[in-house]
Amino acid sequence: MNPMKTSISLLCVGALTILFSSCGGEKAEPEETASVDLNPVLEGVFEETEPESSITVVEARKSAKPGDEIIVTGKVAGAMSPFTEGFATVVLADQALETCDLVPGDMCETPWDACCVETAVIQSMRMSIQVLGEDGRPVMQGLGGVRGMKELDTLVVTGTVAEDSTAENLVLNATAIFQKPVAPTPET
Repeated sequence: MNPMKTSISLLCVGALTILFSSCGGEKAEPEETASVDLNPVLEGVFEETEPESSITVVEARKSAKPGDEIIVTGKVAGAMSPFTEGFATVVLADQALETCDLVPGDMCETPWDACCVETAVIQSMRMSIQVLGEDGRPVMQGLGGVRGMKELDTLVVTGTVAEDSTAENLVLNATAIFQKPVAPTPET
């Protein structure tokens, strides 16, 4: 066989192998990541049982006052980055907020930011959740990824409305977080 044809054939086979393996041929093994120790305060705040009754984020904004103990249900949404990196805080939006995943045909890469909704509407339908440490400040570990938590997850949060909260800037100091299981989709 001609050495030139052999080299071209091997080059083609190599290129096709790369092409097919990068297009879903054989699945790559997930990279191993260093495990991060979960802050004990964060570990202690997660509940396995959903509270029996809760109010919506919009209801909480209308009625909750500093010092009130409430249980609120919402979804991780209402901001481009609902998790604060390095701190145990998250933006919780009312489930009625029309995030982009609810708009048929919308291909938004960050559907949780509700970018098609007016800013004033988004602001009126969200609140902040924080998990405080013993020093009274948010725990210095982000909530994103803890127990698989991600954008658009539904949470039921029990806590006390922070002393400096207002109807426009409602902050809940979480004492318990229940993460609702994700409903299976046709793809899963």
